[in-house]
Amino acid sequence: MSGKLFKAHGVFWEPIDSTYGDTFLGDNPFCSNDACRSPLAQANLGTSKTGQYIHGWLCTTCGKEYECPGNDYQELIRKVNRTFEGHKRLGHEIYSLDLAPTQIKDDAEDENYWVQARLGEKNGKRMAVIYFGEKIKGKQNKDDYVQSFIDVEDEQLRFDKNNKNPMKLLVRLEAEFPNSTVEIKRKELDSEA
Repeated sequence: MSGKLFKAHGVFWEPIDSTYGDTFLGDNPFCSNDACRSPLAQANLGTSKTGQYIHGWLCTTCGKEYECPGNDYQELIRKVNRTFEGHKRLGHEIYSLDLAPTQIKDDAEDENYWVQARLGEKNGKRMAVIYFGEKIKGKQNKDDYVQSFIDVEDEQLRFDKNNKNPMKLLVRLEAEFPNSTVEIKRKELDSEA
């Protein structure tokens, strides 16, 4: 992660690669002044109204002062590194060990229509994806077929708006869950009832 700085509590922190292949943030922050970026020195920035010393950092290059929240350097460094650990895991795929491993795929077709269903896991949740559409000669585009999602855990039924709207092919789409039923119907049917 060389060439990167991370900002936390008003100062910059630089990642350090350990000899064991791990990356952590160094103990010494850097000035966040755009024209400076120099290492900061721990400093007593004065006293509070209650008479306690205010700990912080001083940039000996440009003179800018930074207060250390909580007045405990070591605790702040641990907190910043815990936050950095979380940052390193952003974008990771999530797999649930609470769910039994499942990957089901099935499809069917007749002379006019086709359907494909998949049940598996996405971001640690049980999820079904159902594709269906009319058979078209040649290449199918996204707006030729429906891509619907059934979120089993959150009991939701949705469809991808970049694909065909399911109500262009169906009159009603319903998903029944243990605690709820989700239904999508054409508007014309609502007005006829």
